[in-house]
Amino acid sequence: MLDLDTGGLRRALDGHWSTIAQRPLTGQGRTLRDDKGKLLFIHADQLEVSPDGKTFYYQACTGPLYSIETRYLDDSGLSDAERAKHVKLFAATVATGGTAIDVDGTIYASDTDGLRILKIAPDGSMSTLLEDPRLVWVDAMWIDEQGGLWIPAAQMNRTPTMNGGEASAVKFPTTIYRLEIGAKPLRN
Repeated sequence: MLDLDTGGLRRALDGHWSTIAQRPLTGQGRTLRDDKGKLLFIHADQLEVSPDGKTFYYQACTGPLYSIETRYLDDSGLSDAERAKHVKLFAATVATGGTAIDVDGTIYASDTDGLRILKIAPDGSMSTLLEDPRLVWVDAMWIDEQGGLWIPAAQMNRTPTMNGGEASAVKFPTTIYRLEIGAKPLRN
């Protein structure tokens, strides 16, 4: 946690099981390895905050998505053991390259295996927004003021650093897609 007033830093939920990848990274149905052949694990990476600022959502790249009320993160007097009692499973997400959240609290998450975009409602229920074979390792999505979801198909799983050191299989040019979703961006 970063205190913007003092510049002080502290870690929250350090080493907690909800922040640690429980399985290796996957993409397009394959288990991914680094350029030395070692299994890849990316811990708490997808981070979003609810529109009212009261809930923090997070997951390792391989899911699932957890939540905790921000008041438990803000309280520097709590021990991590006490803080951990307030962690909740929010949605049983899959391997995810990136997320975005809209002003209504809907979270959009990529599915790196299923090549789709999931729509996660504020109650945690999930549906498929879009599925397309061109959505290879979508990362860093964002929502524009006109209601469009920008979807960068980064193909990271095809790079040597995630493909066991194999030659790059990225198909150029890489593409950023835009899908009209009628949502507004969150400005927090």
